[in-house]
Amino acid sequence: MNKTIFQMGLLAFCVAAVVYGIQGVGLIETLARSFLVFTIVVCVLALAVIVAVYVVAGSRPRPGRPGTPGNAPGHNEQSASSVS
Repeated sequence: MNKTIFQMGLLAFCVAAVVYGIQGVGLIETLARSFLVFTIVVCVLALAVIVAVYVVAGSRPRPGRPGTPGNAPGHNEQSASSVS
């Protein structure tokens, strides 16, 4: 996953360098702007992956630890609380 994010950032860097080079921007400014584009793209993609993993992990049912109350098959909270 990290390799893909880095490669997308490199692609954005190269495209930005070409675009800024065609516009006639100076070499140092072209490299600085392209690096800024690279950094932004990598950060946005990394955050998107983190959020996606968090959402997918949160939507999966979590297995309970064996031996903890409430994890027995057929157990529900209503029947446990109505016992007097």
